[in-house]
Amino acid sequence: MIRSPASSADGLIRATIERYQATFNSGDRDGWLALFTDDGELEDPAGSPPRRGRDDLAAFWDHIHEGKPDDAERTVRMVQGPLVCGLEAAWAFELRIPHGERIGVVEIIDLAVFTNDGLIRRLRAFWSEASIRVEILRSPGPGSTSRTSTVGEESVESSSQQQ
Repeated sequence: MIRSPASSADGLIRATIERYQATFNSGDRDGWLALFTDDGELEDPAGSPPRRGRDDLAAFWDHIHEGKPDDAERTVRMVQGPLVCGLEAAWAFELRIPHGERIGVVEIIDLAVFTNDGLIRRLRAFWSEASIRVEILRSPGPGSTSRTSTVGEESVESSSQQQ
């Protein structure tokens, strides 16, 4: 039987991933930066030039949170995982970015290498423009809501009557 490598850092890694998402959702820049090693590396999206060290990571945070001091509307939500094997983990989540009556939803898979202390040594975020969809929120009438999801050129509309 094949088994995935166990890690004494499993609990620490899982806690770091939870804090990674919590600090993003709360706009806690310093808390987010503290999750990385001093020479930590972030490749977001995967295949782009990596950002290395605290200064590059801070510049990345500032860029994606530009103009949103508390980022209360921009959230991430885990949809699968994390799956931890040794000192590596993968997890899937959605980044939801409201903009008026629309919400941009980016589907992302993160793959990271951690230290024995549970800090992120290297993180790669897998997403592309093809993984982005737009949800249009509107109220068609009293007591009901409608949501149209647009992916590429296709759209799907659903309605629900509130009780």
